[in-house]
Amino acid sequence: MRIGTTRNASLMSAWTLALLVALGMAAPAAAADPLAVRVFTDKSTYDRNEQAQLTLEVKNTSSFYVSVSFGSGQQYDFVARDASGATLWTWSNGKTFSPFGSSKTLAPGETWSVQETWAFVDNAGSSLLDGTFSITGTYLGNYLGRSGTKSGTQDVVLQTSDPLVATFSTDKASYSRFTSAPLHLTVTNVAAYPVTISFQNGQQYEFSARNSSGQVVWTWSTGKSFDPAASELVLAPGESLTFNESWSFNNNNGGGISDGYYTVSGTFLGQAYGAVEPKGGESQIRVYTLF
Repeated sequence: MRIGTTRNASLMSAWTLALLVALGMAAPAAAADPLAVRVFTDKSTYDRNEQAQLTLEVKNTSSFYVSVSFGSGQQYDFVARDASGATLWTWSNGKTFSPFGSSKTLAPGETWSVQETWAFVDNAGSSLLDGTFSITGTYLGNYLGRSGTKSGTQDVVLQTSDPLVATFSTDKASYSRFTSAPLHLTVTNVAAYPVTISFQNGQQYEFSARNSSGQVVWTWSTGKSFDPAASELVLAPGESLTFNESWSFNNNNGGGISDGYYTVSGTFLGQAYGAVEPKGGESQIRVYTLF
């Protein structure tokens, strides 16, 4: 009787297992990830010299308590990447964290959040050019039901209101050909912050003259040589650069020009944060032999 009972019990277990398999209950379902991560900023577009406020939010969307553990004192990180995906800045770069782990418990429906700021600089502290950047925030906690990397991403745009104002002037409107016209170009930083200006080579400005047909008859740089190396300078708030040259009413070949009206101009060749538009101004003057 014992043998029969054992055999019947085995058959019953087999039937039960087969029934569970048929019903899809052979193994417990994988636990759903109880935590949802969201990353957002205080706005989407920033002007130069503003800082982006970064928020990482973690919410327990389940109906039970979630115990989270961390392998060290670092619980999260933020990373900024450019449009190509290259990493420019990492919040944790240069920081030290406790080597000891820690833990916390999130109640059902509880939200944990943290905020940091980014000043649109790279890991070396250099200001970035205007553009679109992707901010990723990552939660580093481990817990039951976690599935993959816990992170979120938000795009932000950096734009610069033109910080430089350029003005060009001469001292009068008519000149005798036996004199020369003084040319003045001034560039002023009107921003409330220092502005870094870059030059492709040693030439920082240009002056030129066009006749009434629009043909360039003279350029200040003709025949001059400049250091081929790129360079930079920083203008403090309110600081100006002034360039002074003169035109003796000769053309680029050294010969005299005809009497008439000419448009003289000054152009600043520096670039501020990637802005490539030339800056300057122009004036019309009259050149005469006999008044």
